[in-house]
Amino acid sequence: MKLIGLAIALVQLFDLLLHAASNQLEPLRVTSNLVILLWLAIAASGRLNSRLQLAALVSIGTYLLLNLVFLAREGLTNPAQGGALRVALFGLMFFTVALSGLFIYLREK
Repeated sequence: MKLIGLAIALVQLFDLLLHAASNQLEPLRVTSNLVILLWLAIAASGRLNSRLQLAALVSIGTYLLLNLVFLAREGLTNPAQGGALRVALFGLMFFTVALSGLFIYLREK
């Protein structure tokens, strides 16, 4: 389970570094990454053990909401990439949500 948490954290850090390197840091996306990283830090600390599932669901929901608001405001395509579909965003969101779901499932087992 620690490997799954590490994988989630690495996806978030990769997302942040990718956007910083391309000078495309967006506040909504950065906040969504920080929400997931904060939830992982709380999970690793052992705090909220009895309410960790609720904290996880709220964190994942917030992550999704922030990214959906970003997409609603900025569009499904990226003008800085020649109007290409935001494939990286969708991939990173998929991995974050899928790995987070697996993390919650295994933790509750």
